[in-house]
Amino acid sequence: MYFKCKVEYAHWALKRLLQHSLGDLCSVWEAMNSMIMLQHIEIKTSFETGTHVVEHVFKVTLYKKLLGIVSRYALNQIATEFEHVCYAGIDSSHYGYVMRTTHGLPCACELARYVVSSIPLGIIHMFWRRLSFSDQGLSKPEVSITEEMETISKRFEELDVCGKVTLKSKLQEIAYPDVNSMCAPPEKVKTKGAQKKPMTKHQRSIKRDLSYWEYVDALHSMKNSNYSVKRSASSSKQPKPGRTIPMLDHFHPCIHDSIENIVNVKPNGNYGYHAIVALLGMGEYSWSLVGI
Repeated sequence: MYFKCKVEYAHWALKRLLQHSLGDLCSVWEAMNSMIMLQHIEIKTSFETGTHVVEHVFKVTLYKKLLGIVSRYALNQIATEFEHVCYAGIDSSHYGYVMRTTHGLPCACELARYVVSSIPLGIIHMFWRRLSFSDQGLSKPEVSITEEMETISKRFEELDVCGKVTLKSKLQEIAYPDVNSMCAPPEKVKTKGAQKKPMTKHQRSIKRDLSYWEYVDALHSMKNSNYSVKRSASSSKQPKPGRTIPMLDHFHPCIHDSIENIVNVKPNGNYGYHAIVALLGMGEYSWSLVGI
């Protein structure tokens, strides 16, 4: 039934690609060729995914013998069928051999026998074990590292002493994953609690260290503040002697600070001109120069 559905799907996809029944042989051939190329690319992608990519759900003992050999779609179908094991058990009357008949994959009653072991490769149909377009290795896939080991051996002989030691250590990590080159410390190291060494206040501080420019700015500001303090101190020590202005009490006290000098001119009718020339420094009797 599964293969029949695949054929029907391919037929429907081709009809959708052609869009209509009218056309010559060349147009139909190009459409079919495009569809086949797309299917070829999708199949190759699924082959690569099934060979190199392993999902987390399949990293258990149950699928250990199937990884890299069985397609991803078949593994997903087996995982879905394995969820029915707790209901079906080994009794085939609950679900029957539907998965075995339609897909060539083990059903729930078969999977119940391998709950604590791995699913054998022999119960998977050959169709789901074909992860390449060649027929080589379908019956019994074999993987060898003979060629790689010979290349590594030749490379090892060409290296110097340091290179040989490095390459050997890397091979030891692969060959003996449970053993490493780390050695225990000669003295027991306390890994808990803070250090008990005495520390100064500067060492305990978490304040950021100032930059060079911040030090320069701080120095200039300190010098300016010292200069202003000295200037204010000198000014306070030598008070400026006050100047006595005659007839200052004739004016309102609120304007005393604004008055710099008072000139008492003669009241001969031209006292306005007298005041102007006196403040200009021309003498009180030169009022005629500004009164013309």
